[in-house]
Amino acid sequence: MSDHPLVSVIMITYGHEKFIEKAISSIIQQNYDGKIEIIIANDHSPDNTDKVILSFLEKANIPENFIVKYTRHEKNKGIMQNFSWALTECQGKYNAICDGDDYWIDPLKIQKQVDFLEKNPDYSIHSGLAQLLENGNLTTFIGNPLCKKTYEIKDFFSKNNLISCTCMFRKNKIDFHYLENIYFGDWMVYINTLNSFPNSKAYVSDECYSVYRVNDMGTMAKITGIGNDEKHFSQILRIQQLFKTQYTPEDIKLINRYTLNLYVYYLLHHQLKKMLTTVLKNFKLVRFNFPIRKYLSYFRYRKKLSTPN
Repeated sequence: MSDHPLVSVIMITYGHEKFIEKAISSIIQQNYDGKIEIIIANDHSPDNTDKVILSFLEKANIPENFIVKYTRHEKNKGIMQNFSWALTECQGKYNAICDGDDYWIDPLKIQKQVDFLEKNPDYSIHSGLAQLLENGNLTTFIGNPLCKKTYEIKDFFSKNNLISCTCMFRKNKIDFHYLENIYFGDWMVYINTLNSFPNSKAYVSDECYSVYRVNDMGTMAKITGIGNDEKHFSQILRIQQLFKTQYTPEDIKLINRYTLNLYVYYLLHHQLKKMLTTVLKNFKLVRFNFPIRKYLSYFRYRKKLSTPN
């Protein structure tokens, strides 16, 4: 067992009293030849998440190769600070993520991913597919939007292509201010990992490793409509500030789509400052691919646009 590297599993949780037991159970069912530490970070959840975790850990038959480290913060830190804290606690050579409302379904997930990363030093991330669980029903598979096996850092400049509950990545140093004022911590970690190991790549298996739950408390459930565009555009800007970005035509289309949506929304809601700021930031990102005609067209016909409720 000593020949196999330690793996750390990050599990942040808040409001997951109905789901957390299944999440932890799916981790301790992993068949791995090495040791696994589980970092459970409860962000001062006001429900019974703490009681459920303590009760489960007391009665569960946890294998000897597992180390469970559970912390309930005395005060709520917020998603990103809790995630950052959990990252600092990780001692493993490799890190994996499973939020408290998701769960793993392949008992060999860790073994397969460690084996791959040990044999392929030119890869710093290994991922796979996840199946959505919506309203109690398993639906579509997600996790490989570009339908390819290998991703590079440039594939993450305008969008996140991986699902956190399927990923394993090499431990690396991260400046935690990178995680400030953003909404998608895993996305930033992937970019930082690929940047920390120059010319490394992310591999996406066609196997399904996990179930990604969509629920009222979940991150993705909270960002829809204009909120989705705001948070994605904000993260794109943050990435551009921290890394050397070169955008593809597809990136530019996506950036312009986000900013035009924001422009129309701010225009119709008379938020002039936000509207102008968005236009300037859009220009800074894409320069000569700036969609000026569309901006002018929307402004010219603004009275014909219906104001959303």
